[in-house]
Amino acid sequence: MKWNLSLPSGTKDKLFREANGAYELEQKVNQIVRKRGYQRVDTPLIEFEDVFQADEIEGLLYRFFDKQGRLLVLRPDMTMPIGRVAATAGIQPPLKLSYSGRVFRFNSEMTGEQNELTQAGIELIGFSSVKAELECISCAVEILTELNIPNFHFELGHAGLLKEISTYLQLNAEGKRTLKELLSNKNLSALNEFVQQHPSKLDRFIKELPKLFGDVSVVLAAAEAMLPEETAIAAVLEEINKMAQLITLTHPDISLTIDLGSVALMDYYTGILFNGYADLIPEIFLRGGRYDHLVEQFGHTRIPAVGLGINLDTLVALQYRLGILADLEHAKVLVHSSLEDIAIAQKFVCQSENSELSLFDTWEEALAYGEKWAYDEVILIQGKEIIRVKAGEQNEE
Repeated sequence: MKWNLSLPSGTKDKLFREANGAYELEQKVNQIVRKRGYQRVDTPLIEFEDVFQADEIEGLLYRFFDKQGRLLVLRPDMTMPIGRVAATAGIQPPLKLSYSGRVFRFNSEMTGEQNELTQAGIELIGFSSVKAELECISCAVEILTELNIPNFHFELGHAGLLKEISTYLQLNAEGKRTLKELLSNKNLSALNEFVQQHPSKLDRFIKELPKLFGDVSVVLAAAEAMLPEETAIAAVLEEINKMAQLITLTHPDISLTIDLGSVALMDYYTGILFNGYADLIPEIFLRGGRYDHLVEQFGHTRIPAVGLGINLDTLVALQYRLGILADLEHAKVLVHSSLEDIAIAQKFVCQSENSELSLFDTWEEALAYGEKWAYDEVILIQGKEIIRVKAGEQNEE
């Protein structure tokens, strides 16, 4: 039988320093959110496909059948399973939940994107106050500051903009999907054609949406000047403005802009959106926002909610690049003995700091291993006698 020893596209092995860095970073994030009062939840890696009934992730799902012929998927998202928990587990909101784990999204091989990602995040279930959005930003600021991420930046948007435009233009589901795709890709020429096909008093505003990003006050003033008086879009812009003011008041040194042309990655978002960027990171590494109707798809009555997720793999790579994360420091002393003296050697290791037991049969093998992995010292225990080798020199005690 010939084995396929290659890895599926978009996945990779994490070895040594990368695996240790990812674990270390995940632990730091979990410590921060726990300190802020979040309770951890872990959901299964495998779920029934029904949990992820959303057009925008249809092509991203890894599907397979169980022995009963039921269709299962590897989770492509962490928020939907937590919505399922909130709707079905019988726990009463309000809740502050945290998570970390793997998600799987199938991307075309030509994009070069990873199909397996490590995410960490928070979900505030049952909070309708804008303080919940502000808590997400504040938590993110603390995490990124603690992780020494340089020059991070937040950008605000609003899922309600696409909704209100679609309602104003009386778009069907296909029309809404088309508009969302055009805005997401910032396709100006195709957007102009779309406007010609759906003429309204919003023509100028829609055509300019991909360009309406940057300074909060400047962008909002430009947007308001393009709007007819009778639209509900003005209320959405006011909500963005109030949130920006709250964030600036709470974090006066934060870098903050808005992008009115941004669209939510997932359709379950209903309100304020926020994305996170940083120097030397080419893509968005933090996403979040308000989603007040997610639990309804699981048969529950409306529960307001806000959350955010962070791509930890991206931050690990950045930290190693900047020298923030050091290589895993292994024990500096290697302790060797014969099988007859193994109990003495074990006791020596347990009572010593930064030492580990040699698993080799011969002293020569232990010496070679110690040199290869740059141990400070290799010790040989023979009964009550201890032989130390350091920097090529051998001494006896």
